[in-house]
Amino acid sequence: MKRIAIAAVIFGLFAAAVLGAEGTIIFQGGHGAKAYGMGGAFVALADDATGALWNPAGLARIEGLWVGGATATKFTAPGFEGVPFQFASLGTTFEGFGVGIAWGMASAGELYSANAFIGTAALSFPVGEEFEVDVGFNAKYYMENLDGDSYNTFSFDVGLIVPIAETFSVGIAAFDIAAADISPVYRAGLAFSFLEGAAKVVADVCMVDMNLDSIDLGLGLKLVEMLEIRAGAMVPGTEFENATFTVGAGLMIADLSVDAAYVLQGEPGDTLVLSLSYSFKELFAPAEEEVGTE
Repeated sequence: MKRIAIAAVIFGLFAAAVLGAEGTIIFQGGHGAKAYGMGGAFVALADDATGALWNPAGLARIEGLWVGGATATKFTAPGFEGVPFQFASLGTTFEGFGVGIAWGMASAGELYSANAFIGTAALSFPVGEEFEVDVGFNAKYYMENLDGDSYNTFSFDVGLIVPIAETFSVGIAAFDIAAADISPVYRAGLAFSFLEGAAKVVADVCMVDMNLDSIDLGLGLKLVEMLEIRAGAMVPGTEFENATFTVGAGLMIADLSVDAAYVLQGEPGDTLVLSLSYSFKELFAPAEEEVGTE
Protein backbone atom coordinates (compact mmCIF):
# COMPACT_ATOMS: atom_id res chain seq x y z
CA MET A 1 0.00 0.00 0.00
CA LYS A 2 2.87 2.36 0.83
CA ARG A 3 4.49 1.70 -2.57
CA ILE A 4 1.24 2.51 -4.35
CA ALA A 5 0.80 5.72 -2.38
CA ILE A 6 4.37 6.87 -3.12
CA ALA A 7 3.95 6.00 -6.79
CA ALA A 8 0.75 8.06 -6.92
CA VAL A 9 2.56 11.02 -5.36
CA ILE A 10 5.42 10.77 -7.86
CA PHE A 11 3.09 10.54 -10.82
CA GLY A 12 1.09 13.48 -9.48
CA LEU A 13 4.24 15.58 -9.19
CA PHE A 14 5.08 14.85 -12.81
CA ALA A 15 1.57 15.88 -13.80
CA ALA A 16 1.91 19.14 -11.87
CA ALA A 17 5.09 19.95 -13.83
CA VAL A 18 3.15 20.45 -17.03
CA LEU A 19 -0.31 21.02 -15.58
CA GLY A 20 -2.18 18.04 -16.88
CA ALA A 21 -0.30 16.52 -19.84
CA GLU A 22 -0.64 12.75 -19.99
CA GLY A 23 1.79 9.90 -20.79
CA THR A 24 5.54 10.41 -20.52
CA ILE A 25 5.09 13.96 -19.34
CA ILE A 26 8.44 14.38 -17.55
CA PHE A 27 10.05 15.03 -20.96
CA GLN A 28 7.34 17.39 -22.17
CA GLY A 29 8.35 19.94 -19.56
CA GLY A 30 11.72 20.62 -21.20
CA HIS A 31 15.13 20.67 -19.54
CA GLY A 32 18.22 22.82 -19.33
CA ALA A 33 19.49 25.67 -17.16
CA LYS A 34 19.60 28.30 -19.90
CA ALA A 35 15.91 27.78 -20.71
CA TYR A 36 14.71 27.51 -17.11
CA GLY A 37 16.76 30.54 -16.08
CA MET A 38 14.44 32.52 -18.37
CA GLY A 39 11.25 30.95 -17.09
CA GLY A 40 11.16 28.19 -19.72
CA ALA A 41 10.53 30.75 -22.51
CA PHE A 42 12.91 29.23 -25.03
CA VAL A 43 11.00 28.18 -28.15
CA ALA A 44 12.14 31.22 -30.18
CA LEU A 45 15.79 30.63 -29.17
CA ALA A 46 16.47 26.91 -28.53
CA ASP A 47 20.13 27.59 -29.25
CA ASP A 48 21.93 25.23 -26.88
CA ALA A 49 22.41 21.48 -26.40
CA THR A 50 18.94 21.06 -24.84
CA GLY A 51 17.19 22.73 -27.78
CA ALA A 52 15.62 19.49 -29.06
CA LEU A 53 13.29 19.54 -26.03
CA TRP A 54 12.15 23.11 -26.76
CA ASN A 55 12.24 23.49 -30.54
CA PRO A 56 14.10 21.11 -32.88
CA ALA A 57 14.63 23.99 -35.34
CA GLY A 58 17.13 25.50 -32.91
CA LEU A 59 19.69 22.83 -33.76
CA ALA A 60 20.40 24.65 -37.04
CA ARG A 61 21.63 27.62 -34.99
CA ILE A 62 24.51 25.79 -33.26
CA GLU A 63 27.81 26.07 -35.11
CA GLY A 64 30.02 23.06 -35.82
CA LEU A 65 30.25 19.90 -33.72
CA TRP A 66 28.82 20.17 -30.21
CA VAL A 67 28.16 18.05 -27.15
CA GLY A 68 26.25 18.88 -24.00
CA GLY A 69 24.10 17.76 -21.15
CA ALA A 70 21.94 18.84 -18.23
CA THR A 71 21.15 17.49 -14.81
CA ALA A 72 18.45 18.38 -12.31
CA THR A 73 16.82 17.12 -9.17
CA LYS A 74 13.19 18.08 -9.70
CA PHE A 75 10.70 18.85 -6.92
CA THR A 76 13.01 18.78 -3.88
CA ALA A 77 10.94 19.43 -0.76
CA PRO A 78 10.95 18.46 2.94
CA GLY A 79 10.35 14.73 3.18
CA PHE A 80 10.87 14.16 -0.56
CA GLU A 81 14.34 13.79 -2.08
CA GLY A 82 13.24 14.81 -5.55
CA VAL A 83 13.42 13.15 -8.95
CA PRO A 84 16.82 13.00 -10.73
CA PHE A 85 16.53 14.01 -14.40
CA GLN A 86 19.50 13.66 -16.77
CA PHE A 87 19.90 14.72 -20.40
CA ALA A 88 22.79 14.33 -22.88
CA SER A 89 23.07 15.31 -26.53
CA LEU A 90 25.50 15.35 -29.44
CA GLY A 91 25.20 16.96 -32.86
CA THR A 92 26.77 18.84 -35.71
CA THR A 93 25.78 21.52 -38.19
CA PHE A 94 27.27 22.02 -41.63
CA GLU A 95 26.23 24.18 -44.57
CA GLY A 96 22.88 25.03 -42.95
CA PHE A 97 21.95 21.43 -42.16
CA GLY A 98 22.12 19.96 -38.67
CA VAL A 99 21.67 16.51 -37.13
CA GLY A 100 21.71 15.44 -33.50
CA ILE A 101 20.97 12.64 -31.08
CA ALA A 102 19.90 12.91 -27.45
CA TRP A 103 18.97 10.80 -24.47
CA GLY A 104 16.92 11.75 -21.42
CA MET A 105 16.46 9.74 -18.21
CA ALA A 106 14.40 10.23 -15.06
CA SER A 107 13.96 7.89 -12.10
CA ALA A 108 12.57 7.63 -8.60
CA GLY A 109 14.03 4.53 -7.02
CA GLU A 110 12.40 1.27 -8.09
CA LEU A 111 8.97 2.85 -8.46
CA TYR A 112 9.48 4.97 -11.55
CA SER A 113 11.90 5.17 -14.48
CA ALA A 114 11.67 6.79 -17.89
CA ASN A 115 13.94 7.12 -20.92
CA ALA A 116 13.61 9.17 -24.09
CA PHE A 117 15.76 8.63 -27.19
CA ILE A 118 15.67 11.52 -29.66
CA GLY A 119 16.97 12.00 -33.18
CA THR A 120 16.88 15.53 -34.62
CA ALA A 121 17.28 16.99 -38.10
CA ALA A 122 17.21 20.74 -38.80
CA LEU A 123 17.64 22.95 -41.84
CA SER A 124 18.32 26.64 -42.24
CA PHE A 125 17.39 28.25 -45.55
CA PRO A 126 17.50 31.89 -46.71
CA VAL A 127 14.43 34.08 -47.02
CA GLY A 128 15.26 37.22 -48.93
CA GLU A 129 18.75 38.63 -48.66
CA GLU A 130 18.98 39.21 -44.90
CA PHE A 131 17.32 36.37 -42.96
CA GLU A 132 17.34 32.61 -42.64
CA VAL A 133 14.39 30.49 -41.46
CA ASP A 134 15.11 27.40 -39.35
CA VAL A 135 12.96 24.27 -39.45
CA GLY A 136 13.44 21.09 -37.41
CA PHE A 137 12.06 17.62 -36.76
CA ASN A 138 12.39 15.17 -33.85
CA ALA A 139 11.78 11.43 -33.93
CA LYS A 140 11.48 10.04 -30.38
CA TYR A 141 11.07 6.76 -28.57
CA TYR A 142 9.73 6.75 -25.01
CA MET A 143 10.20 4.00 -22.41
CA GLU A 144 8.42 4.40 -19.08
CA ASN A 145 7.85 2.15 -16.06
CA LEU A 146 5.58 3.10 -13.17
CA ASP A 147 5.41 0.60 -10.28
CA GLY A 148 5.85 -2.37 -12.63
CA ASP A 149 3.60 -1.13 -15.45
CA SER A 150 5.52 -0.48 -18.68
CA TYR A 151 4.68 1.96 -21.45
CA ASN A 152 6.61 2.38 -24.72
CA THR A 153 5.77 4.52 -27.75
CA PHE A 154 7.15 6.44 -30.73
CA SER A 155 6.54 10.18 -31.05
CA PHE A 156 7.35 13.12 -33.32
CA ASP A 157 7.97 16.87 -32.94
CA VAL A 158 8.22 19.68 -35.50
CA GLY A 159 9.46 23.24 -35.03
CA LEU A 160 10.07 26.53 -36.80
CA ILE A 161 12.06 29.69 -35.97
CA VAL A 162 11.42 32.75 -38.14
CA PRO A 163 13.37 36.03 -37.83
CA ILE A 164 11.10 39.03 -38.28
CA ALA A 165 13.94 41.53 -37.95
CA GLU A 166 17.60 41.44 -37.00
CA THR A 167 16.70 41.63 -33.30
CA PHE A 168 13.33 39.87 -33.28
CA SER A 169 12.33 36.23 -33.92
CA VAL A 170 9.26 34.02 -33.59
CA GLY A 171 9.30 30.31 -32.69
CA ILE A 172 6.59 27.65 -33.04
CA ALA A 173 6.84 23.98 -32.05
CA ALA A 174 4.49 21.00 -31.71
CA PHE A 175 5.49 18.04 -29.50
CA ASP A 176 4.25 14.45 -29.42
CA ILE A 177 1.86 15.05 -32.31
CA ALA A 178 1.60 11.37 -33.26
CA ALA A 179 1.96 9.51 -29.95
CA ALA A 180 -0.71 7.26 -28.50
CA ASP A 181 -2.04 8.20 -25.04
CA ILE A 182 0.12 11.35 -24.78
CA SER A 183 -1.47 14.76 -25.04
CA PRO A 184 0.29 16.88 -27.69
CA VAL A 185 1.95 20.07 -26.48
CA TYR A 186 2.18 23.23 -28.58
CA ARG A 187 4.49 26.17 -27.91
CA ALA A 188 4.74 29.59 -29.54
CA GLY A 189 7.15 32.29 -28.49
CA LEU A 190 8.90 35.57 -29.18
CA ALA A 191 12.50 36.65 -28.59
CA PHE A 192 13.64 40.27 -28.75
CA SER A 193 17.22 41.48 -28.24
CA PHE A 194 18.51 44.99 -27.67
CA LEU A 195 21.56 46.86 -26.37
CA GLU A 196 23.51 45.39 -29.29
CA GLY A 197 22.52 41.86 -28.26
CA ALA A 198 23.55 42.22 -24.61
CA ALA A 199 19.94 42.00 -23.41
CA LYS A 200 17.01 39.86 -24.50
CA VAL A 201 13.36 39.49 -23.56
CA VAL A 202 11.49 36.26 -24.29
CA ALA A 203 7.90 35.09 -23.94
CA ASP A 204 6.19 31.74 -24.62
CA VAL A 205 2.65 30.44 -24.62
CA CYS A 206 2.21 26.71 -23.98
CA MET A 207 -0.92 24.79 -24.98
CA VAL A 208 -1.87 21.22 -24.04
CA ASP A 209 -4.56 19.71 -26.28
CA MET A 210 -5.22 23.29 -27.51
CA ASN A 211 -6.01 24.47 -23.98
CA LEU A 212 -3.88 27.20 -22.43
CA ASP A 213 -1.38 25.56 -20.08
CA SER A 214 1.07 28.31 -19.17
CA ILE A 215 2.51 31.70 -20.06
CA ASP A 216 6.29 31.83 -19.64
CA LEU A 217 8.30 35.06 -19.47
CA GLY A 218 12.02 35.69 -19.18
CA LEU A 219 14.94 38.00 -19.68
CA GLY A 220 18.69 37.72 -19.97
CA LEU A 221 21.36 40.35 -19.48
CA LYS A 222 25.01 39.93 -20.43
CA LEU A 223 26.99 41.81 -17.77
CA VAL A 224 30.34 41.16 -19.39
CA GLU A 225 31.38 39.09 -22.40
CA MET A 226 31.67 35.92 -20.29
CA LEU A 227 28.74 36.27 -17.88
CA GLU A 228 24.96 36.43 -18.39
CA ILE A 229 22.33 36.63 -15.65
CA ARG A 230 18.71 35.54 -16.17
CA ALA A 231 15.30 35.68 -14.53
CA GLY A 232 11.84 34.49 -15.45
CA ALA A 233 8.32 33.55 -14.44
CA MET A 234 6.09 30.60 -15.32
CA VAL A 235 2.39 31.41 -15.03
CA PRO A 236 -0.15 28.55 -14.88
CA GLY A 237 -2.83 29.54 -17.34
CA THR A 238 -3.60 33.18 -16.64
CA GLU A 239 -3.20 32.87 -12.85
CA PHE A 240 -0.43 35.44 -12.47
CA GLU A 241 -0.81 35.39 -8.69
CA ASN A 242 0.38 31.76 -8.74
CA ALA A 243 3.45 32.38 -10.90
CA THR A 244 6.60 30.36 -10.30
CA PHE A 245 9.79 32.44 -10.47
CA THR A 246 13.21 31.39 -11.75
CA VAL A 247 16.74 32.78 -11.60
CA GLY A 248 19.86 31.70 -13.42
CA ALA A 249 23.28 32.55 -14.80
CA GLY A 250 25.56 31.43 -17.58
CA LEU A 251 29.35 31.48 -17.83
CA MET A 252 30.97 31.30 -21.27
CA ILE A 253 34.68 30.46 -21.50
CA ALA A 254 35.76 30.27 -25.14
CA ASP A 255 33.60 27.45 -26.58
CA LEU A 256 32.55 26.08 -23.18
CA SER A 257 29.21 27.14 -21.63
CA VAL A 258 28.24 26.42 -18.02
CA ASP A 259 24.71 27.34 -16.91
CA ALA A 260 22.74 27.11 -13.68
CA ALA A 261 19.10 27.85 -12.85
CA TYR A 262 16.88 27.58 -9.81
CA VAL A 263 13.10 27.16 -10.07
CA LEU A 264 11.45 28.59 -6.95
CA GLN A 265 8.40 26.35 -6.83
CA GLY A 266 7.17 25.72 -3.29
CA GLU A 267 4.68 23.10 -4.44
CA PRO A 268 5.53 20.39 -5.41
CA GLY A 269 9.13 21.54 -4.70
CA ASP A 270 12.09 23.60 -5.92
CA THR A 271 14.35 22.48 -8.74
CA LEU A 272 18.06 23.11 -9.34
CA VAL A 273 19.19 22.71 -12.96
CA LEU A 274 22.80 22.57 -14.20
CA SER A 275 23.89 22.45 -17.85
CA LEU A 276 27.20 22.11 -19.66
CA SER A 277 27.94 22.32 -23.38
CA TYR A 278 31.00 22.54 -25.61
CA SER A 279 31.20 23.53 -29.26
CA PHE A 280 34.16 22.34 -31.32
CA LYS A 281 34.09 25.37 -33.61
CA GLU A 282 37.80 25.29 -34.35
CA LEU A 283 37.48 21.92 -36.07
CA PHE A 284 35.29 23.54 -38.72
CA ALA A 285 37.04 26.90 -38.99
CA PRO A 286 38.72 27.48 -42.35
CA ALA A 287 42.48 27.29 -42.24
CA GLU A 288 44.22 30.63 -42.50
CA GLU A 289 46.53 30.97 -45.43
CA GLU A 290 50.05 32.07 -44.67
CA VAL A 291 51.06 35.23 -46.42
CA GLY A 292 54.68 35.25 -47.45
CA THR A 293 56.92 38.19 -48.23
CA GLU A 294 59.13 38.57 -51.20
